[in-house]
Amino acid sequence: MPLLPLLLVFGMASDTFTLDPVQRVVLPYRYSITGWEVRNFPDKWRHMLDTLIWGVEKSEEEKRDDLYRYFDLGRELLAAENALNRAMSAPNAGGVESLEDEVERIASERSALRDDVEETIESAISTAIRESGLSQWESFVFPPVDIRLAGPPVLLLTSPRDRIARQHEALMDPAVSLVVRERLEDTLMDEHDVAAVSFQVGGLAAYPASVLDSIPLADTLRTSAHEWTHHYMAFRPLGQKMFTSPEMVTLNETLADIVGREIGNRAGELLPEREGPPPRMDIPTPAPESGFHGRDEHFGFNEEMRETRLRVDELLEAGRVDEAEAYMEERRRLFVENGYPIRRLNQAYFAFHGTYAESAASSSPIAGQLHRFRELSPDLRTFVLRMADISSYPQFLERLKDLERGSASVVP
Repeated sequence: MPLLPLLLVFGMASDTFTLDPVQRVVLPYRYSITGWEVRNFPDKWRHMLDTLIWGVEKSEEEKRDDLYRYFDLGRELLAAENALNRAMSAPNAGGVESLEDEVERIASERSALRDDVEETIESAISTAIRESGLSQWESFVFPPVDIRLAGPPVLLLTSPRDRIARQHEALMDPAVSLVVRERLEDTLMDEHDVAAVSFQVGGLAAYPASVLDSIPLADTLRTSAHEWTHHYMAFRPLGQKMFTSPEMVTLNETLADIVGREIGNRAGELLPEREGPPPRMDIPTPAPESGFHGRDEHFGFNEEMRETRLRVDELLEAGRVDEAEAYMEERRRLFVENGYPIRRLNQAYFAFHGTYAESAASSSPIAGQLHRFRELSPDLRTFVLRMADISSYPQFLERLKDLERGSASVVP
């Protein structure tokens, strides 16, 4: 799931001498956004220049084949890694070396395709942006769409136990093991009496944006467009005021979901179709904390999660904290039984997912308000421009009222 805008890099001051509890526990495992950009930004542009100066431009057919081969390899890699994990956990592990070789072979082939695949995706999203009218100076898209298919960081965050609110949070290296993450979560709960949870996020709006490389193509397009929306808003009041209130965080994230979905879906339509049917492979979906779950068609995840959130809100508002936590654990087991292996269902879980108002784990009215705002805007461009200069949640509500009344003052 997408998470943080470019403002994390440029706009957030921090006191390096005073660390909150989360910052303290993640210190040995911290993730450096600056380090990410230093490693990846030059490589992205170097590849483009090398292609222009020394390389031979690939044909559209070659680009298409590389694109779908990359995502097919992702499924093969997941299957190979699962087989390796099963072999290593067996009492008399055999065939481990050959499985390790297979994982390395697939990963190497996939890595060799990555730069060209990223450019194909960036080109499709840029075209969709231009079609929407959001490009500037005729056809120039700013900021340029720039993604890196990789493993985004892990987010560790806390919430007070007596209410649902994002309290402290920090990013960790994606290589941190689940055992370590659970130990840090337990430490925060035991020593600071807070609810804690960690997730690998689906995307991070550094530059280039880091996009999870184990999700399907359609989700990759929507996530990439989501992160570009954060980049776009970072130069406008809406994005610059993102961290002034919880409502503004939710407004930014939910807007990016809506815009990312529209642009990402259009980008998918612009990509060349693959030849022949996709390979049939019975492979588990990525880790549930990435936000992309396997689904049981007989279990209504959204309805059940929504019911859970509302009941937890009621119990916490009544001061029945222990009862709320027992209820969440009971419901977590229900989700696990129905194919949704949620590790921890607690106040911090809801605090994170509640930031995205379209999520079933959110109780925010902002999703409905934004969808109404979109309905009252004739096209995506008008919708985005009307939102871009909003500096506060009350201003957004007033702007929505103006739209409902048909006021001409809201037209860009």
